[in-house]
Amino acid sequence: MAITETSIKRPIATSMVFLIIITLGVMGFRFLPVDLLPPIEYPQLTISTNYDNVGPEEIENIITERIENAVAGVPGVERVRSQSNEGNSRVTLEFAQGVNIDAASNDLRAALDRVRGSLPLEADAPRIWKFDPNNFPIVIVGANSDKNLADLTLLLEREITKRFEQINGVGSIDIWGGINREIKVDIKRDRLIASGLSTQQVQQAIARENTNAPGGNVNEGTSRLYIRTLGEYENIDEIANTVISTVDG
Repeated sequence: MAITETSIKRPIATSMVFLIIITLGVMGFRFLPVDLLPPIEYPQLTISTNYDNVGPEEIENIITERIENAVAGVPGVERVRSQSNEGNSRVTLEFAQGVNIDAASNDLRAALDRVRGSLPLEADAPRIWKFDPNNFPIVIVGANSDKNLADLTLLLEREITKRFEQINGVGSIDIWGGINREIKVDIKRDRLIASGLSTQQVQQAIARENTNAPGGNVNEGTSRLYIRTLGEYENIDEIANTVISTVDG
């Protein structure tokens, strides 16, 4: 009754109060930040390690278990889950609510540095991935062509993505489902045994020959020329003619 009586006796003051409330509401609605994907920090970190052409059981024994043992003592970890697939190991750590994920990432990197020496040299370095909704793609574009899939992938990487990257607001572009051209080397086992060689020697010889080496700089007048030795393979015949080993000259 007191509010009603006061409103009737002082209509101007009452109107001003309501006008102020409406003005603040309109201003608040206008400047209220709206985001399709508001910042969300989920207490979870994932360690991904690639080791191509290695089976799931070997991945688990030589990578996954070693990483699990190394990161189990990181402060704030509540649960550790792992998944070993062909050529890839994923170890997921779930932290307690309120844990600073950035600080946990630093602790995790320190733990991985201690175990890096016990991982296979051929395996890629472990990568830490933090769950962030803003990293998910906003637009997904499909490509279809009569071209060979490898040629289509090369076209997308060299031409299409370059043009998309020039659009304002584009952060990154990923290509899924494409294939890259590769050369398969089939080794004849009987020839290998007869020559007294191993598959590791073949692999090392190909890696050794397929490199570009720096050769330093040469000054010519006021110009400085950069020299390098081109050794990368340019065709299949060069791969076939690779010398694996030399015996008695």
